Amino acid sequence: MSTTVLDRIESKTKIQQFIQILMTEFEFCRKTAIAIVETATNVFNLDKIDPSLLASKGKVVTTVVSDNAKHGPRLEDLPMVEVTLTKHAGQEDEEIRRKQGKPALRQRQILRMLDECQEQGGTLTQEDLADILKVSPRTIRRDIKQLRDDGFSVPTRGITHDIGPSISHKTKIVKLYLERKTYSEISRIARHSPASIKRYLTTFTQVVFLKNKGLSLKEIAYTVGISKTLAKEYIELYLQYNIPEYKDKIDDLLTLFSPQTSSTDEFKKGVKN
Repeated sequence: MSTTVLDRIESKTKIQQFIQILMTEFEFCRKTAIAIVETATNVFNLDKIDPSLLASKGKVVTTVVSDNAKHGPRLEDLPMVEVTLTKHAGQEDEEIRRKQGKPALRQRQILRMLDECQEQGGTLTQEDLADILKVSPRTIRRDIKQLRDDGFSVPTRGITHDIGPSISHKTKIVKLYLERKTYSEISRIARHSPASIKRYLTTFTQVVFLKNKGLSLKEIAYTVGISKTLAKEYIELYLQYNIPEYKDKIDDLLTLFSPQTSSTDEFKKGVKN
């Protein structure tokens, strides 16, 4: 595949998300995922996706304030960006709703959409979240308070400028695992399904593996298919926890999820709920 074609594909946010789905949900390698997306793009003109089609897949397209926007000017005068967010993630969201209830599902959606928005260069307000989730701003404020009480960063607009960058919920989930929380405990605390937790641990381990191979931050992010911000968070977390106290947990991950041995069967045998 030529560099020109690859650059064109990766410059489009929606196409990047398609690549991510193929890699995380279907476990294709990055090269294969890009080849599939390039073919689909040419056949179905995916760079002009109908918003109604995205909605049927649980996605929403919305315009939000750029994360580079300063405070002070009127909202209509601020730079804006279009972002695509995952409102519903199918079976995984349904599992959280069924086991933990609607508030836990909504809080999971909030964390996910805030991360996705940041990765696309935007920031969500509490009012944006209320509008997307069709609840009152008061409900969103209550959810955000609960998430913060549980130790999660909730970087809505205003907060990001007041406190600066903070780690994503994905990094928080990996941190909980390294601190010897069980899958059941992490699922309850983080409002995430075991399948989501497994994906985050797999990606974290891929980042660690590539760092130990000597790849740069940019190379790691590109190879794994994540943002440089998340790759940097994972590397910093690894450096923080790569000490004798947590070495067994790091070693477990490198054994279970290394590129040579990461299979569903080994995962099931090696991880206890």
